[in-house]
Amino acid sequence: MIFPSGEASNTSDEGLAHYVEHLAWLSAFGGGENERIRHSNAWTNHFSTGYWQKTTKGELHSALRDLTSVTEPFDLDPDFALEERKIVLREYDYRVAERPMHSVFRDMERVLYGSGAMSRSVIGEPSVIAQYSMNAAIALHQDSHALSQAILVAYGDINSSQLKSAVQSLADENEPAPTTHAAPILVEDGSVQDRATLALPEVSEDAFLYRKLVPLVSCGGPVMCQAIVEIAEDALDSTLPGGLAGALRFDHFVARSFSLHISIIGGEYAELSFVGYPDTGVPLEELENTFKAALLHSLTNGLPQDSFDRISAREIGGIESVLDRDRPSYNLDLALNQLTSGGAVFTFNDQLNAARSVDLTDVNKFLKSLLAEGREVTRLVRAGK
Repeated sequence: MIFPSGEASNTSDEGLAHYVEHLAWLSAFGGGENERIRHSNAWTNHFSTGYWQKTTKGELHSALRDLTSVTEPFDLDPDFALEERKIVLREYDYRVAERPMHSVFRDMERVLYGSGAMSRSVIGEPSVIAQYSMNAAIALHQDSHALSQAILVAYGDINSSQLKSAVQSLADENEPAPTTHAAPILVEDGSVQDRATLALPEVSEDAFLYRKLVPLVSCGGPVMCQAIVEIAEDALDSTLPGGLAGALRFDHFVARSFSLHISIIGGEYAELSFVGYPDTGVPLEELENTFKAALLHSLTNGLPQDSFDRISAREIGGIESVLDRDRPSYNLDLALNQLTSGGAVFTFNDQLNAARSVDLTDVNKFLKSLLAEGREVTRLVRAGK
């Protein structure tokens, strides 16, 4: 069960949506020796909060009852609920405190997204987590967990009539109408070019980090945009003409390794991110200059037809290789990936048709759009010696 409200919609203490998820799950599923918790969990990100449970067909009604109860007022002792802040703090230590580059990533996010909601930390910061209040959590829960706004995803040996019957038996006609809010502003307006060099004694190797955010160019709808982005990302990551791997690694040995990703943010922005580690004896500045020169060349000139044809054939072949027996689970993964990132749901057939429809002009138009003035952040991180 997915609620289309995450940290980006939270206007209270940073990370409070994640704490609310903990309390809603504990209230619905209990704790201690409760057998149900072994087959259930939850998540929060910027765009959604979700809860899942594995069950048998015979227990479908009770499983749905558990899931829908995450919308009900917290049934928790207040002292116990406040103690859960310590669990969140331990989760912070596990997920964040032992990552020496976390402070760099957070710094880049704050600059990249500015005052926009995407700059908010989903897990929060220790000093804020320790001060979460029950009143704030209750208010955000009421605001974000309306059953009428929830999206139910069911997968398994059931048919639509069985599911519809189970859902209708749980419908709450007395639920108050959900509060409507304006969509959150994800990114601060205006262009930024921010570059800094810093030393981190706790990291063991130098690193070059680059992120750029631009408005998403019109590309024919969510499934077409995703198909174009995947081809563009694979092309830039390759040694083919138009790619970056030759200039950075295999031709000139400037980068020992690197990763490159392109993401669509909230259906409004395209973000390119790059992390590279210089080869032996290569200064960070040389890696930066080589990367930016190669990227500028690729975005300006686009892909040649041969490179596009090879990447496109690989993308289409990968989708076509999904066996008929595996397509239900493949569609499940597609749906969950889109729902959790605030995107429109599309299917295997939609994805395949889009991949077959993308042409070279679409991809080169998108690549050139990444040259637009936007929000650009560069960090050169020197390892402690």
